[in-house]
Amino acid sequence: MTENEQIFWNRILELSQSQLTQATYEFFVLDARLIKVDNQTATIYLDKMKELFWEKNLKPVILTAGFEVFNAEIAVVYVFDDEQVAAAESIENPSIPNQTIPSAPNLPPVNSDLNPKYRFDNFIQGKGNQWAFAAALAVANDPGGIYNPFFIWGGPGLGKTHILNAIGNTVLENNPTARVKYITTENFINQFITHIRLKDMDSLKEEFRNLDVLLIDDIQFLAKQSMSGTQEEFFNTFDALYKAGKQIVLTSDRTPDQLNDLEKRLVTRFGWGLIQDITPPDFETRVAILEDKIQEYPYVFPADTVSYLAGQFNSNVRELEGALKDISLVANFKQVGTITVDIAAEAIRARKQDGPKMTVIPIEEIQSQVGKFYGVTVKEIKATKRTQNIVLARQVAMFLTREMTDNSLPKIGKEFGGRDHSTVLHAYNKIKNMIAQDDSLRIEIDTIRNNIK
Repeated sequence: MTENEQIFWNRILELSQSQLTQATYEFFVLDARLIKVDNQTATIYLDKMKELFWEKNLKPVILTAGFEVFNAEIAVVYVFDDEQVAAAESIENPSIPNQTIPSAPNLPPVNSDLNPKYRFDNFIQGKGNQWAFAAALAVANDPGGIYNPFFIWGGPGLGKTHILNAIGNTVLENNPTARVKYITTENFINQFITHIRLKDMDSLKEEFRNLDVLLIDDIQFLAKQSMSGTQEEFFNTFDALYKAGKQIVLTSDRTPDQLNDLEKRLVTRFGWGLIQDITPPDFETRVAILEDKIQEYPYVFPADTVSYLAGQFNSNVRELEGALKDISLVANFKQVGTITVDIAAEAIRARKQDGPKMTVIPIEEIQSQVGKFYGVTVKEIKATKRTQNIVLARQVAMFLTREMTDNSLPKIGKEFGGRDHSTVLHAYNKIKNMIAQDDSLRIEIDTIRNNIK
């Protein structure tokens, strides 16, 4: 890269960072790179899915940097394989995108009902949500663009509501006059019923059909309203917004095709844009979520406690948040400042006893299933013999015991031949690190876990 090319690229990065939110900049810009500038054309390497964002949002940045460094209008072509950097067709006279959404005139202001706490910069990304997050950023910065409608599905407590609100908050940051509305499907139904009773459907239509961005949560509940006329009203609202180029984002606990009681024409429309799922967070993401959440509490959470908690709850974020509240209650009662694994285990044990009855997994069952898989006996797992297959089985059994039960480290050590708690922690961390690098071991452990009742 020549000196001018380097200056040109640094200026693009500088301008981009000043104009975008930090989360948007890091995701869409930071890993791109300049290949060359030749014949007043810049060749830029980036991920294919990020091309649209660059096309719509960063042409003015490239234009500015081009005139500053080369005193010329620099066109741009994007390449997606660094083995192929040949110049593509030039892009002439790039137009400057306008993120401002014109609001309909003479309309009363709309209450967005957004939660200001839910933003992109405090959403924890992981393997289970990274593509939904990327698409949501694109939607927020280009509402009504290529991802319209945007349909997000997944189980409860995985961040769908957070993403909906983050989209709305970002749109309003970019354009404070935009008409943005977040609403749950239940509230939409209730409003529809109320307006029917008051014979005031016109005001409902005026509010919803003149939005710039509609964010509707838990659309699966609309499937239960087949006889009330609510689906008909939502269909007409959807069509009015879509035809006007307005953004629609929906969440559900299942895919559109699985919404069995929803009218076919609605299911078809939900698939017109992008459908993206969110899956439960993996262990590393749960640790990151916990490290973020514990900042709200005046206690010290050692690393082994955080790891223990991340292993106890693997379905959704709400369970993690609930567990932290229970731990805070126990810590306040005991007047302690450091949350040990034992204190965390005590709080979780009480939570499980107060909540729905949960299966208690005996340590012996874990040892037995691990032994069967690796061809060793429970007696060998508990003994001191250190052949390779026995050591692996022993460490995997300790790892699963810590993840699948609420036993303390000393208790686990006692059940493994009277070993010290530090031995258990070492085994746990070793297997955790190995899983991150060895897919075969991860599959083995998942198979064993599924066999444990």
